[in-house]
Amino acid sequence: MKRIVLATLCMGLFLAGCSKEEPAPLPELPKVEIPETLVGLYSGRLPCENCKARGVRMELAEDSTLLFVQTLMTDTVKVDSLRGKYSFGDGKVSVVLDDGLRLNFAVDKYGALSMLTGAGTVYLDENGMKADLIKIITAPEKKEGEVK
Repeated sequence: MKRIVLATLCMGLFLAGCSKEEPAPLPELPKVEIPETLVGLYSGRLPCENCKARGVRMELAEDSTLLFVQTLMTDTVKVDSLRGKYSFGDGKVSVVLDDGLRLNFAVDKYGALSMLTGAGTVYLDENGMKADLIKIITAPEKKEGEVK
């Protein structure tokens, strides 16, 4: 009986000691500034006719060249690395890859690239979603030996 009373008393003191913590307010975080330059790494999904998904990573360089890495997912996964050139004007980015593929993107106010149709309108899929490439503000560091 004494053990039960002692155990109950200890548990009560333990719980009372924990209940006096007051939550501290979170510190204010600095605002993220969106870079004004077009140069950088972009990542997202683009439409694909003969595959289940098409993931894209596109790196725009200062000399108007680009590296376009696409991962095509069908029954298997295929990764293609293509090089090309891009130009920018009137809020649009025109991409020409070395294999002849041409893509056009509109730059939105947050720095993302929205794919355009041949008519110049923003591409929307069957669910009404845009095909965007989001700018990666802090690009991951390249590993030694990795192609740039």
